[in-house]
Amino acid sequence: MDYSLFTYTTATIRMFVLVYVDDIIVKGSNTQTIHHFIDKLKTEFQVKDLGELSYFLGIQALRNQEGLHLRQATYITDLLHSTYMIGAKPLNCPSSSGPKLSFVTGNILPDPTDYRRVIGALQYCTITRPDIAYSVNQLCQFMHCPRDVHWKAVKRVLRYLKGTIDIGLYYVPGDIKLNAYCDSDWAGDPDDRRSTTGYGVFLGTNLISWSS
Repeated sequence: MDYSLFTYTTATIRMFVLVYVDDIIVKGSNTQTIHHFIDKLKTEFQVKDLGELSYFLGIQALRNQEGLHLRQATYITDLLHSTYMIGAKPLNCPSSSGPKLSFVTGNILPDPTDYRRVIGALQYCTITRPDIAYSVNQLCQFMHCPRDVHWKAVKRVLRYLKGTIDIGLYYVPGDIKLNAYCDSDWAGDPDDRRSTTGYGVFLGTNLISWSS
């Protein structure tokens, strides 16, 4: 995902601006300054102000009195339709607790196109779904030569998303204390014995960065 993030400062007020191709998000603490900035943009470019953020690049932004909820329900629904999994039975876990996936197990897929397309879409889902980050990371490792067992694992992630379609990230105001957690499975990869690591960084109770 290619985007630019920069700050715009007027006097003592700072705003954050996220730009992706021709889509722009402006965030700040002063509404009047935000509108002033948008008016400045209109003098240089053809700009359409869509009001408060509600949908951006497949991400829904829902507000209430307590905080902000980011989710990708529409994007996930479209993905389930495109993979003919919209009617699949939901699962309560994105990966199996059995043996780990390997490069040598199963039969090679005759055409890896769908596998790679769906994995790319699942990677985008991890923007608001850290709960599938580990599973998607594992499946990404077989992009060059996916097998039928890997495709079955992809369908498991899709079935999990089917049952948890409204889950996302929820941000609430509060403590700004920074906490980071990490872990690894020592030499857990069945092919090369490498470790898989993961981390999560919280600002207060809000998850702001993660990886697997």
